Amino acid sequence: MKKLLEQVNELPGVLGSMVMTEDGLPVASVLGAGLDEECVAAFASSSSHAVRRAVTHYGDKAPDEVVLESEGGNLLLLHIDGATLAVITHPGLEMNTGLVEVRSIARRLRGIFEMRTN
Repeated sequence: MKKLLEQVNELPGVLGSMVMTEDGLPVASVLGAGLDEECVAAFASSSSHAVRRAVTHYGDKAPDEVVLESEGGNLLLLHIDGATLAVITHPGLEMNTGLVEVRSIARRLRGIFEMRTN
């Protein structure tokens, strides 16, 4: 799992990545300098839950992906079967190509989680 996170971090503009349980407990992380695992997990988890609650409140299906963009950077959250992949990036990440690569790695992480539950 760490090797896949390292692959995420090799993408241009990525500052760090982690996999956490849906309740925000870190499973694995490869975070850059200045990124605290517990803080990232707490923020990512609360953000994901807030978006899911808001969307399902209006009758829509909970999203598999959430992208939070700010002047200081981006937080990508991808649901991977009972867990979440969180990716922190510079604000200038090319979202089209960067997100395609992150999705590819998320699919491989999803396969790891499926093997663990079977």
